[in-house]
Amino acid sequence: MKGIQKKLFISYLLIGGIILSLFWLTQVVFINKIYSYYKINQLKSYSEKIVEAINNNDERLMSELIDKSNARVIAISENNIIIAGNRGYGRGFGIPEALLRPSDSVKVVKYEHPFLHIEYLSIIRPFLYNGKPATLIMSIPVAAINDSVNLFKQVFWWIFVITLIAILFVSVYMSKKFTRPIQILKNAAHQIASGNLNVKINYKEEDELGDLAKSMNTMVKQLSITDKFRKDLIANISHDLKTPLGLIRGYSEMLLDYYGDDKEKREKYLNTMIKETERMSKLVDDVLELSKLQSGMVEIKEENIDLEKLISEILDIFEIQILEKNINVKVNNLKLKVIADREMIKRAIINIISNAIASMTKKGTLSIEAIPQDKNVLIKISDTGCGIPQKDLEHIFDRYYKGNKSGTGLGLAIVKEILTLHGSKYGIESQEGVGTTFYFTLKAG
Repeated sequence: MKGIQKKLFISYLLIGGIILSLFWLTQVVFINKIYSYYKINQLKSYSEKIVEAINNNDERLMSELIDKSNARVIAISENNIIIAGNRGYGRGFGIPEALLRPSDSVKVVKYEHPFLHIEYLSIIRPFLYNGKPATLIMSIPVAAINDSVNLFKQVFWWIFVITLIAILFVSVYMSKKFTRPIQILKNAAHQIASGNLNVKINYKEEDELGDLAKSMNTMVKQLSITDKFRKDLIANISHDLKTPLGLIRGYSEMLLDYYGDDKEKREKYLNTMIKETERMSKLVDDVLELSKLQSGMVEIKEENIDLEKLISEILDIFEIQILEKNINVKVNNLKLKVIADREMIKRAIINIISNAIASMTKKGTLSIEAIPQDKNVLIKISDTGCGIPQKDLEHIFDRYYKGNKSGTGLGLAIVKEILTLHGSKYGIESQEGVGTTFYFTLKAG
């Protein structure tokens, strides 16, 4: 037994010990007083009923009450004439005369018999008999009370021992019961730490540990997804870097082996190498950007942005591609201001427009429109490109998902993270052979 189980066991034991100690104090230490108080009240009750029976001349009831009380009973008049009582007792109670003086209230006295040397507890009740003062005396030996108390104490000690054993067993059982799920969680945590992500914790109690088990199951699921992402990341980066590295190496070897003066070939090889290094650089940049966005450490710096000016800057970046592909650009209602992190939103729109231009081969239309809403501005970026198959739409924001397109597969994943940080609502609509519309909201400036 160790740790929490030991602490729980000791706690249950202490609680049980405190309860037993309190019980012992009330039932053993104070039992004499408690039982004496009980007997006094019992004798008072009997004395009241016996007086009533005497005044009603009901000898039968009086005899029954005297027998039930198990006490020495005598009723005497003011002239010391015996009115009623146990047979054979007479006045041999040995009560001191000072205690028998007339009184208006019931008295409880303890005295020792002068001849028998037995200690008695007595109830002395004054009453009127045929209109004249009389006294009822009821006595029981104090030894009888002590015998009853001692008997109870013996029984109590047996109860105490049995209860203590029961508390020990219950403490062991309950401490094991409460620590069993903790042990299950501990074992599961060890397995997760060792790399086993197929662990499922089967603890279904609706309590705090049950909530923890659910959280751990969710964590394992997320870790599995993250592990899969890690493997996919390594595989994709390896694949995406392997191709340009292979080309760079091949062209480098060709340049080393080439001794001619053909400037055109040299430029072709070198330009290919430059493009491939740029592609690798773009992949590394995208990976770093996505990792930074997903780290939770990025703070957005909101500012008022002139939407028309921002879109104009972005379109200037794509001027060559737009001219080469003869793409018609349409803008509508961009004279608005939005609140956002300028550089982040610029990156997101660049990625969206880059995908739109890549989807169009020759000719086509790129439309950018802003629609004022209640407290937001809805921005739509549409193209008349090849469109996205329905089966790809649900994965379009997944990392490294390319569908049938080239690129790093991180563009829209970065867009998703940026828009999520801004609290934007976003989505995509597409139809193969018709085109695609990407829409998102930003706070109105």
